[in-house]
Amino acid sequence: MNHRPVRPDESGRPQLAPSIFAPAGLFLVTTISVLTIVAACLPPTGVAAATLDRRTAPLAAPGGPSPQASSPGAADSRPGEPPAASSSETQANRQAVETCDALASDPDDVTRPQGLAGERSPDAVDFERAIPACTTAVSAHPGEPRYAFQLARAYRSAERYDEAVRTYDQAARAGHAAAQYDLGQMYDDGLGVEEDETKARALFQQSAAAGTPWALHALGLMQRDGRGGLSPDADEAARLLLRAAEAGLAAGQLEVGYMQQAGIGFPADDAAALAWFRKAADAGNADALMWIGSFHENGRGGLERSDEMALDFYRRAAEGGNLFATNMLGLFTADGRGGLTLDSEKAVALYRKAAEGGDADGQVNLGWELANNGGGTEGEAEALEWFGKAADAGNANGLMWLGSFHENGRGGLAKSDETALDFYRRASEAGNVFATNMVGVFTMDGRGGVAADAEAAVRLFRQAAEAGDRDAQVNLARQLANGNGTAKDEAEALQWFAKAAEAGDPEAQNSYGFRLINGTGAAADPEEGVRWLQRAAESGYATAQLNLGKMYEDGVGVGQDYAEAAAWYEKAVAQGDSGSAVNLGYLYSTGRGVEKDEARAVALYRLGAEAGEVIGQYNLALMYDTGRGVAKDRAEALRWYRKAAEAGEADAQTEIALAYLEGSGLEQDDGQAFEWFLKAAENGSANAQTNLSILYVNGRGTKRNSKEGVKWLRAAAAQGDRFGEYGLGLAYLSGRGVEANAAEARQWLEKAAEKGLGEAQLKLAELHDDGRGGIRNPAAALHWYRAAAASGRGDALGILAERYRTGRGVPADEVAAVALDRLAAERDDAPAQFRLGKALMEGRGLPKDETQAIEWYRRAAAGGSDDATAALQALGLAGEGEAAGQRSQPAADPATIRETAAE
Repeated sequence: MNHRPVRPDESGRPQLAPSIFAPAGLFLVTTISVLTIVAACLPPTGVAAATLDRRTAPLAAPGGPSPQASSPGAADSRPGEPPAASSSETQANRQAVETCDALASDPDDVTRPQGLAGERSPDAVDFERAIPACTTAVSAHPGEPRYAFQLARAYRSAERYDEAVRTYDQAARAGHAAAQYDLGQMYDDGLGVEEDETKARALFQQSAAAGTPWALHALGLMQRDGRGGLSPDADEAARLLLRAAEAGLAAGQLEVGYMQQAGIGFPADDAAALAWFRKAADAGNADALMWIGSFHENGRGGLERSDEMALDFYRRAAEGGNLFATNMLGLFTADGRGGLTLDSEKAVALYRKAAEGGDADGQVNLGWELANNGGGTEGEAEALEWFGKAADAGNANGLMWLGSFHENGRGGLAKSDETALDFYRRASEAGNVFATNMVGVFTMDGRGGVAADAEAAVRLFRQAAEAGDRDAQVNLARQLANGNGTAKDEAEALQWFAKAAEAGDPEAQNSYGFRLINGTGAAADPEEGVRWLQRAAESGYATAQLNLGKMYEDGVGVGQDYAEAAAWYEKAVAQGDSGSAVNLGYLYSTGRGVEKDEARAVALYRLGAEAGEVIGQYNLALMYDTGRGVAKDRAEALRWYRKAAEAGEADAQTEIALAYLEGSGLEQDDGQAFEWFLKAAENGSANAQTNLSILYVNGRGTKRNSKEGVKWLRAAAAQGDRFGEYGLGLAYLSGRGVEANAAEARQWLEKAAEKGLGEAQLKLAELHDDGRGGIRNPAAALHWYRAAAASGRGDALGILAERYRTGRGVPADEVAAVALDRLAAERDDAPAQFRLGKALMEGRGLPKDETQAIEWYRRAAAGGSDDATAALQALGLAGEGEAAGQRSQPAADPATIRETAAE
């Protein structure tokens, strides 16, 4: 498949839904919100949304106390006074009133006696003492709602919720604002009454009308979330929460700060948000301390990035009970940031503390550590439990990891694409963009019970890519480049590779660089392309190391440097990259950039060959065939040639065909030779195409078919192959398989002649000599005879010798003629050997030497010269021409060791 489903356990850290505020490369999981909101409103450092148990809890207060469990006092509340004691009030009653006030008063109750701080949490009221005291106070002062309110708080602390509701209602009906707020909380949470958001909202409105900060806060959250019968209204929510904040309520200050940094109900303003966070932090709010830490970490609100300052605030927030901050301390400890020494064990302990406190992000991070560094199956099993806890809380990242575990059969689970897809879908719906990418992968492949649908997969990749997921960006780029599920668009593909590359994805950096070098999707820019390859290579990406090595080897986008190429190949080989092993083997076989070592080359080719690299298999076969770096072994050579041939390597297929044709290491078989030449020819081997044409012309291994032969000659010639050009020229000259055309023949022969092919040079000289296919041109003929002679053609040397002997086209020169005949004779040209013998016998152009003359006659006769045989007979030496001469024939281009590169 063309896409890349990067698995969660293959990334270096938890690969989870990042925030737009998260720094590149930061993978952390957080839970900080009551409601799910758009990604642009997510808190910094990857904070994901999740619903807290108390629906009116502060949006930006993960793990913090709920309003009914924490009631920071209003800065401007005015203390009330106890009712005046009547003359009939007993000392016992007065003592009960004082005890009730001391134990159960609320700091938010403006009617409490002056000088009393009050108890913030109703759950901390000493109900065993407060209930009897407050009961007496209510009986003694039935018209004073404060005592009913305080008795209700004591009942609530004792979990006597029905009685608490009745008593709160008594005080609320009497107009007690704090009681109205607390009773609203009881309705909102369904404590002692059936849950009723509408009644809760009405009570909050009554209390807010009296200026109760917590009521303003609760009503603001309802207005923002569209609860209690209200329509969502961020502006109205902002107005209410701002009133609570200005009244000194730390929770309100925190919420206003959160909404300002996210641009909800306020213009987005990090500096203003930071100011509100500082106010809440000054009141000891742990959640505000956490936010200030986040701003320092990410350089927001006018602050410079500082891990040290961020760590200080995260520590203070964690000490105040903020579980998200505890999770962040774990991340800083795991990464050794903020001046900390990297300590994996301590990080795990911090994740565990956050996880056990119910923080879903800590649960996911703890699960990740256990899954990847937890010691095998036991660690994975525990990781699965923590991912499950996070998923149960609706955490998108926990759902994603459950999908991964089901997909890969980890944690004791059986592999199940169907179950994996279900979790990936749920995680995607909850906002995890990596899971969206994975749903795309399953859809592309038709896995998990879904039909393969490339167009739907592309839509999913695009959705995740636009949300910033690097894997999806690469997958989308691949589909655009291949035109799979979408119109092919190399330019847009390049843009997506660029986005993922800039985000630090090494595969994307490699692909982006490779495409810039080759000008795919944009104008070629080799220098910039190499810079991207370098980034990917330096990050340890083996394919980029291979490609960077090839750029240095070939001098593309960078100065040619074989030593640097070898160094990058070595890095990739150390990671097991088989293509780099082949290329490094080539450098060792040629001594480029390294000391020549053919044995090392063989070892490297073997690494590549055994890994399935066809070029490595072919090169290893060549080494066995020639005995370079290893003992010569034709059988072993053929074994590796065949492996490469069966994998489609054209040159290896040609070698197998030649082995069958010649019976070299294989039983001679023209039919098998034809079949393998045909495979190689169809795979583009010009050598095979010319050989195949010969088989067709001669009817070897197939029926004689000159036209088919010409077809393959033309294919080879189209590749610029000199033998194909020469053969095509001869075909046009003879009219075999094509209509005769001497002019066309001359053109093809000239192409081959200019590439240095002696046979073509000689034939072209003949055409110029006799004027076939064009004008007669003796000077051109002489030029090409000389070229053919320089290429080693003995017959061309003989022709030149005859010309110097007769003075045809050149000044007559017997000495030059004999010298040329000697050169041809030494190349086993029989006619030249006869002429040299005759010159020695007659003493023309050199001293007479009958003994040498007879020796050359004998060699010429053995080479088939009738003239030489007759001369020997005349000398009475008939039958003495037994010496076997050797005849040369043009050989195909030798096989060459090659290399590989990969996007």
